[in-house]
Amino acid sequence: MKLRSQLIAAVVAILFLAAPAQAAKWQAIDRIAGRSPLTVSVQENPRVYFRVTGDSPLSVTVDGPCRLRVVSRAELSRDQSRPISYRVRIEEGGKLLKEQATESSAADGVKLGDSEAVICKSRSIALDLPGAKHRLMISVAGTPQVLVRIFSSSPARGGAEMISISPVEAARSVTLSEGEKLIPYYTVFPGKPVKLRIVGPTSLELSTRLDFDATMRGTQAYRIAIMKRGVRIRELDFKTTKATTASYTDLKDRSASKMDRTVIPVGDGVQEISVELLEPKNGSAEVHARVPQPTVGSEE
Repeated sequence: MKLRSQLIAAVVAILFLAAPAQAAKWQAIDRIAGRSPLTVSVQENPRVYFRVTGDSPLSVTVDGPCRLRVVSRAELSRDQSRPISYRVRIEEGGKLLKEQATESSAADGVKLGDSEAVICKSRSIALDLPGAKHRLMISVAGTPQVLVRIFSSSPARGGAEMISISPVEAARSVTLSEGEKLIPYYTVFPGKPVKLRIVGPTSLELSTRLDFDATMRGTQAYRIAIMKRGVRIRELDFKTTKATTASYTDLKDRSASKMDRTVIPVGDGVQEISVELLEPKNGSAEVHARVPQPTVGSEE
């Protein structure tokens, strides 16, 4: 594997993620009946937010089908500048649709009108809504008040467009042939993780396959760990068998297993994610990473 080529590919992927893409456009919801909009300056750009408190959740009506995105910023007093944990809930008719437990800290270049309040870095949560009209309730807990900005977009036809990303570090690369497609995978050994650098907020889709050697028969188990900044955030246990329609073109002594797919939410900013193989101790597995193609619009 040529690490220099992979590093260049990773940088290109990050630049592509940061660049505008021709995709479904997000539209900000700037008017909500019965609630006063608030203007938040984000790097001198005005943005419309609404205040949500523990005693006053925000009710918003949207027409489906659509994809909804809620950007939140905790609002703190001037003397309270340490990182804060809080929770955002989206409900409909008393049923919980989505919940986010997150942490944030003071943001630079963000100001609420003439207020002296400290405005925190943004966090986001998204969900898909089916057809019909939806009356949603957005509530918060863990802090007295949170500012929210709401976007909607048309659902992507056939699902969100995905783009592959290359790791910044991997033991080797292999090519998987399936049907008429050639797909790059990257090898993870015990103690030799695949390391990814991703620009969030987004979702990281990991496709993994266990490498079968000549001694392996029937169903085999393997375990993957997902690490973020050295902290294990998830363990994944899989049981798999040999694939019948996929094979490695440049790994003649190994056979590919059937694919397992996992989606990991990725927070704001540049994130370092590592994929480690925990079991089998003397085995290897392959990883292919994708993220949704970015959308554009009047966002943060």
